[in-house]
Amino acid sequence: MEPEKRLEERLRMGRLYDRYGALLTPKQREACDLVLLQDWSLAEAASALGVTRQGIHDLIQRSREHLEEAE
Repeated sequence: MEPEKRLEERLRMGRLYDRYGALLTPKQREACDLVLLQDWSLAEAASALGVTRQGIHDLIQRSREHLEEAE
């Protein structure tokens, strides 16, 4: 994906998170905050939250789906 498209997607997800983040579970909000807003890697977020990289990936993916549905 082009850098401009990635940036647009990150900004879009940030706006959706600001608008609908309260609909996510606390764990999903934590994962989104670290990965989407603070730009942590999956490995860094996984270590901070005590889960696997796959666990963080799944949390972020489900969060994106919930935010998209809310929109």
